[in-house]
Amino acid sequence: MSTLFFQEQKLHRIEIVEDIVSYSASSLQAQRNRYPFQTDVSKDGVIAKGTTGYIIKRWGRMYFSPDANQKGIERFTPSDQPYVLIPYKKVKNKYRIMLSFVIKAEK
Repeated sequence: MSTLFFQEQKLHRIEIVEDIVSYSASSLQAQRNRYPFQTDVSKDGVIAKGTTGYIIKRWGRMYFSPDANQKGIERFTPSDQPYVLIPYKKVKNKYRIMLSFVIKAEK
């Protein structure tokens, strides 16, 4: 059982269906993710409609893991690290499932 706790399990391939505010402009997350020498990059913390990625289970919790190479990812990820885990509660009920990896047991 403990080995499953440390493994990452992909549950669904999803697409965001509405803009989601991941963090506010005045938060510590926004300060960490800002581009100090690039004024043309907007860091508003918004996960844009159409962003794709996976719902994963890791460390016993669920997260949204956006695809790294897509338009708009720089709006809510650190400049040097596009691979982030966003808590599931931020995207809950704001996505559509494109592909599911979960096998439901028959009764």
